[in-house]
Amino acid sequence: MFSSMRGSSSVLLVVALLAGLGHGSVAAAAETSPGLGLSREAHALSRELMSPYCPGRTLADCPSPDAAAVRREIRTRLAAGETSDQVRAGLEHRFGDAVVGVPRTPLGWILPGLGLLLGIWMLRRAWSRIGPA
Repeated sequence: MFSSMRGSSSVLLVVALLAGLGHGSVAAAAETSPGLGLSREAHALSRELMSPYCPGRTLADCPSPDAAAVRREIRTRLAAGETSDQVRAGLEHRFGDAVVGVPRTPLGWILPGLGLLLGIWMLRRAWSRIGPA
C-alpha cells in the first residue's frame, strides 16, 4: 500500500515541477512582451487619476462606460508614444483638477502624516488626564 502511495506522490511531484516550469516560461514570455509593459503603465496611470464619472473612485475602479473610454484613450495615447506625464497633463486640462488623485507637492504627502501624529498626541494627552481606572 505504501509503495503505491510513494509512486503516486512521485508522479504528483513531477507534474508539479513541470507545471511550475511551464508557468515560469509563460511569465518570462509575458515580461518581454511590449504590450504588457504598455498595459501596466496604462493601468498604473488609471490608478493615479480620479474618475470624473464616479466620485471618490479612480479611473481603474470606476465601472462607468465613460471611464472605460478614458482608460482606452490612455492606452492609445501611450501606444502612440506619449509619456505618462503628457497623458496626465492632457486629462487634467480636459477634466480639471478633479482627476488629480495623488498630491502634487511634498507638502501634500506630509500634511496627512502630521495630522495623524497630532491626533495621536491629542488622544494620548486625553488618556493621560483620565488616568488609570
